[in-house]
Amino acid sequence: MSKKKNKLPFLFQSLKGKKIKYSKAEELVINGLKPLIGGEWEGKIKKVSSVLRKDRDDLRFNLKEKLIKIQGEYCIYCGLHKDHCGVLEREHIAPKGSKLYPEFVFEEENLCLACHECNFYLKGEEDTISKYSKNYRSNKFTIVHPYLNDFFSHIEFAVKDGKAIIRKKPWSRKGKKTISLFELDSTENTTKRSGLLIANEWIFKDKYDKMFEKALNEKYLKT
Repeated sequence: MSKKKNKLPFLFQSLKGKKIKYSKAEELVINGLKPLIGGEWEGKIKKVSSVLRKDRDDLRFNLKEKLIKIQGEYCIYCGLHKDHCGVLEREHIAPKGSKLYPEFVFEEENLCLACHECNFYLKGEEDTISKYSKNYRSNKFTIVHPYLNDFFSHIEFAVKDGKAIIRKKPWSRKGKKTISLFELDSTENTTKRSGLLIANEWIFKDKYDKMFEKALNEKYLKT
């Protein structure tokens, strides 16, 4: 009988090269809701639309399972597994509000999973686009984008003897903004990650010990 692998307590990840896929029926629902002007996510359906509320509700419901398949059950921002951060919510990287970016509400690369703390309390309706484009991938984002950026190209993470350290790369404004917005380097979150490493006897500890030793040679981690 094979030994069950330990479940990582937290995981920082990039979703580059991954994307949910809509079925033809789901694409018909999305097209039937257009133009997207705000409120469609919450249930607003135009009188001239042939879309049924049940079909729209099913589309929203199915999105979570699709996202779990490519992201796992980890918050995309703080990295914590749902066992340690609570129920994961469907999150819009570029806010979907009518005064912001309702046109991106069903954009595949604008959807991810986040914990309630990161999604509601920390990010909320934060405008994450600094330079707008109708073409989603051409937008300039203020934070490390899960699908468009590599997390570790902007943020350094390492552990040493159960102590977790997270810092932005020296040149990365996105890394700085992401850490600040989601309070990734706060005493509370650092202590929580460190405690989880000890409690779970993380199987990848040796790997990250080496990363830590290398990182200590960089100016931005020196004290």
